[in-house]
Amino acid sequence: MRMFWRLFRSGVPVAFLLAATGALADTQIGHVIQKEFNGATGVRPSAASADDLVYTREVVAGEKVTTPAGGSTVMRFRDQTQLQIGANSTVVLDRFVYDPNSQADSGSISLAKGLFRYVGGQGKDTGVQLSTPTTTLTIRGTKFLVYVKDDGTTTVAVLEGSVDVKPCGNGDVAHAGAGQGYQVNTACAISPVPTSSIPSDPATTSDLSVDNEGAGVGSNGNDGAPAGGGQPSGGGGGFGKGHGPGGGGSAP
Repeated sequence: MRMFWRLFRSGVPVAFLLAATGALADTQIGHVIQKEFNGATGVRPSAASADDLVYTREVVAGEKVTTPAGGSTVMRFRDQTQLQIGANSTVVLDRFVYDPNSQADSGSISLAKGLFRYVGGQGKDTGVQLSTPTTTLTIRGTKFLVYVKDDGTTTVAVLEGSVDVKPCGNGDVAHAGAGQGYQVNTACAISPVPTSSIPSDPATTSDLSVDNEGAGVGSNGNDGAPAGGGQPSGGGGGFGKGHGPGGGGSAP
């Protein structure tokens, strides 16, 4: 703050100072690992407008990420946890902290709408919570899919490990293991559903791996991902424009 006032008295424009101090306040929590830009944008807390989430671009705590129809992005956090974001999706990366000493994660991510694939990293992620308009998800070292409809109805499909699904309205928590799915509707009612209830999307069908040059490439196989009844990705656009399984159809 002292530096701010020194610069202010020296004649540096206030708008510049506010932008600079805001940028310093941003806390990096990860970066984009999808090499081919596919329409995703991010708004940092210190920024007035969105900018493109291009390959290697840092992502920060509090950043709002949005993808268009046919769009996608993939980000990796400090412990190698990976969040893959499909078409027509919105998410706020509230915070994500990895303590290398305890090898534990803590954080919160708000999934507003769309399709997501969460792949746990090296840390113990029991301190990470994901929230949607109708659920709170507590992670138990896992890999899972989440589909959030525009009205907030949320479907969770666990591929590996387990997830505690807490519905809104103080309902009972459901413990979802591998191969299980649950849906929470806008009335906060929770019910088991087949994992195939989640639509397919090129960005969430399989884990995105990274080759030796850092290029995002699809994994061999779908890692048990459900073959959903729809294709959220628009047109014929593939995951990262060729760096993963292709697909087409109508947006969710």
